[in-house]
Amino acid sequence: MEHVAQKPHRAGRKRGKCKIALSSNGSVMKFYVESYGCTMNQGETEMIAESLEEKGHGRVGSPEDADTALIGTCVVIGKTEERMKRRIKELQDEVSKVIVSGCLPSIESFEQVKKNFSSSRCELDFFTPRDVKMSSPLKQDEDVPTIGTIPIASGCFGDCTYCITKFARGGLKSRPPERIKQRFEELISLSTKEIRLTCQDAALYGRDLSTDMNELLEELLEVEGNYRIRVGMMNVDTLKEIKDEFMELMKDERIYSFLHLPLQSGSDAVLERMNRKYTAEGWMDMIKEFRDTFPDLTLSTDIIIGFPGESKKDFEKSKELVKRARPDIVNVTRFSPRRGTKAAAMGKKVHSREKKIRSKEMSELRFEISRNLNEGYVGRRTNALVLEEGKGDSLKARMDNYKVVVLKNEDKELIGEHVEVEVKRAEDIYLVGERI
Repeated sequence: MEHVAQKPHRAGRKRGKCKIALSSNGSVMKFYVESYGCTMNQGETEMIAESLEEKGHGRVGSPEDADTALIGTCVVIGKTEERMKRRIKELQDEVSKVIVSGCLPSIESFEQVKKNFSSSRCELDFFTPRDVKMSSPLKQDEDVPTIGTIPIASGCFGDCTYCITKFARGGLKSRPPERIKQRFEELISLSTKEIRLTCQDAALYGRDLSTDMNELLEELLEVEGNYRIRVGMMNVDTLKEIKDEFMELMKDERIYSFLHLPLQSGSDAVLERMNRKYTAEGWMDMIKEFRDTFPDLTLSTDIIIGFPGESKKDFEKSKELVKRARPDIVNVTRFSPRRGTKAAAMGKKVHSREKKIRSKEMSELRFEISRNLNEGYVGRRTNALVLEEGKGDSLKARMDNYKVVVLKNEDKELIGEHVEVEVKRAEDIYLVGERI
């Protein structure tokens, strides 16, 4: 899916160490941050920003006030990559230096990017995902947001035929559990309430370090506090190896009853061409197991529309499986051939017009299911963790299953607090509630 940019914000953390050319004369610079793509990419971009602030440089809220721009790039589909390149050129007109981080620096050589973005007035620097280091200890007197992201690993063991992220991030490289726990403890000590553990496949964490996700969670749950952990995306074939113990750990109220399990296609023939290591029914069986244990589970999944060779019958199989699984969230992406991937060379391309039609159908189904599920919460009283400001005078809270509940006309001082709410109304992708 194409992700939206994250608006610049003051993270207020002491900054980690990164090897990067900061300024030609060693002077203090003012830098502006934009981050695109997945939660992990946003977390890594924040780590780079932390490094810059640790070195004494100041973050500002707009490129007009900056001499340097840091942009965390995403290249998951071709449209997104082109958007990144346009934005880099726009930033070059506003600042004297652009630091390009995220996945773009890993799929193109520095020389090629410099050629594409040549500018007589704007310096260009690179920062790849492999360069990002875990942040150093936090300072007690700094303001830390209620939501924290900890990238726990980079890369994966997969070989999906459509994926360019593997080129950008390479094989699995897990961060040491002791560094993750240190970061976790520091965030919790500063009243961060929601911690997001992110990587390409959370179920793979630690396999290169003779540990696993379950052992990491056990370590983190030793930390006392009234916080919530959101475990990021996992794949069926890797999750099944840790599933039983993972489900036991999920019974702890501090872990959201949330599962992000990509489907990609409901057709086994398409899954085979994608080189996904599971069947459509295998995915469905996994969902049933989790729902049997966690009836209120919030399920998120991903669907690729128009993969080479996807027939109308294949697409209908995807729709039928989505109807059966009834996921709360479906990230719908039209297939985009990425240079160098096996899928880019495959025949039987699906016409863009047909991809658009199918994408619209799947999106309409997704919102229909989500609205129906949300309506089942109306009238329920439940605990919710207030995390951030929403639009207008609203606050955004999360139920224990990660559902969003919007509270209106409430004091901002509730942010970071657990409150009892009654759900009053259902929207397509969120609930509206009132504090009891």
